[in-house]
Amino acid sequence: MVEIVPTKRTTLYRMLEGSTLDTALTEARRASDDHFTVTDLRLEQRPARLVAGSITTSAKWATDLKILTNHTVSLSNSSPGAALLIQDKGDVIWALTWGTGFHFLDSEQIDFGFGSGIVARSALPAEVKSLTKTVLDHRARVDRSSMPNGSTIRDLGVDGYGEVVSRIEAKAVIGDLSVGDKVIQVRAADSLNVPLGKSSEHLIADLGVLDALSRRPVLPGLESLEQLIALKPQDSRVPALDEKLVDALLSPHAPRLGVSWPHERLDTYGPVMSAKVAGFGDRKRRVFEQAPDTSDLIEWFADVPRQQILDRLKTVKIELHGEAEPSGTSLVSSPVALRRWIAFEVEENNQRFCLHDGNWYRMDDQYLNRIDERVSEILAEPASLMLPPWGNEHEDVYNQHAAEVLSGYCLDRKLITTPLHSRGGIEPCDVFVAPGVLIHVKRGRQSSDLSHLLAQGLVSTDALARDENARSAWKKRILEESSGEIEDAQLKEVILAIGSDRPITVDTLFTFTKVNLVKQFDALRYLGVQVHVTTVGPSPQES
Repeated sequence: MVEIVPTKRTTLYRMLEGSTLDTALTEARRASDDHFTVTDLRLEQRPARLVAGSITTSAKWATDLKILTNHTVSLSNSSPGAALLIQDKGDVIWALTWGTGFHFLDSEQIDFGFGSGIVARSALPAEVKSLTKTVLDHRARVDRSSMPNGSTIRDLGVDGYGEVVSRIEAKAVIGDLSVGDKVIQVRAADSLNVPLGKSSEHLIADLGVLDALSRRPVLPGLESLEQLIALKPQDSRVPALDEKLVDALLSPHAPRLGVSWPHERLDTYGPVMSAKVAGFGDRKRRVFEQAPDTSDLIEWFADVPRQQILDRLKTVKIELHGEAEPSGTSLVSSPVALRRWIAFEVEENNQRFCLHDGNWYRMDDQYLNRIDERVSEILAEPASLMLPPWGNEHEDVYNQHAAEVLSGYCLDRKLITTPLHSRGGIEPCDVFVAPGVLIHVKRGRQSSDLSHLLAQGLVSTDALARDENARSAWKKRILEESSGEIEDAQLKEVILAIGSDRPITVDTLFTFTKVNLVKQFDALRYLGVQVHVTTVGPSPQES
């Protein structure tokens, strides 16, 4: 007869490697006081610590009620909670919480990838019930999707590129747990909620099962759950990664440092003619034709004391202006902190970390390989047109020349407006070649420049493909530019042309630029538009 082991749904955390029974707790909960008791004990021969207590506070709204009614009420709230920390074999620290006990844990020490990692190794792939994801490069959008009867990760809108799953609920089978072989509900966020044995003996056994499970390969179809993990600002790894960033800013040769346009923050509502850098406090004029590059950053911080650099990255801001000479009325975007403009990648403890939009992310090696394979395929596809060489001339001059060589039309800075884009309009492309090739051009001073070109191409092409008003305005513009010769401008191909003396390759692109490229490629292909990336180099005589 099979023994039925009593279980209870429990909220479980695993702390980061190196945590102790002390550091896993906030400083306020490491010792007993008038409201909480801290007790050291042993659980199945393992060191453990129990923190339990309650704080009673008066209802804050009682004062408002007295002012309104002149009647005094005496009411209070009680907030009980408990946290049990267990030091398992191999120095793994587990934490079980009840009530407000999760507040007792030091958030810097929590392994935020543990819960989703367990789901990725145990869930029934077609039985995912709900998830919350953050979509990178899409104006910091957070999506919440649910299917009560269960479905796949892909059906819930996760494509595996540049998306961070922060919360998930699914059906799973973890046969070695005390609960047995039956299907159970698992919920994961920064913690894991799952039925665990109620006795100390069975609980410790269950913790061993989960620890072993976390080290197994991810199940097919669930890879997206841990390919990209956002680090909380309080994560204990962030200070060391920030120091690596400071090292790069102080080095004249930092290969994985760049400037990448933070489009999800900019809210640009007009063409950009200059970029102004403000916030250094030295009243020096810093104005650029486009965003500054890494050499500028390194020059700015050369004389800044090391301990001040991280603060400067937050206080220094880049403003985008619609005129070559910035003024109080030429601002075309909200000022954005310099830290959010920096793209940086580094390896630490055999793991890859990326700084994107001011935040750190840990990336899985298989995830990186999969992106590289997709990008290699995209870059290998040749464009239908070959653009002329690009020498030292400015971008607007080159666009005019390219339009003449290709028998096309130069639309550089010629905007169209629609009800959805009435504030500043959109630029359909830099060069249009009939019947349906749209070319976007940008000088590639560094690999991260491609991110700006990608965003520009995606916004305009998506509008032309989906918005009837945009398409009508665009066709009208082409009709005018062609003096009535082209009555039905089509949308068949988008060419993203980077002016550079070196070809664009997988190795020269930042990871999030690759992610953006894959997402744009898939989105436009779905709309029936071909997407090609090409490098435009100087003529043989100039090179």
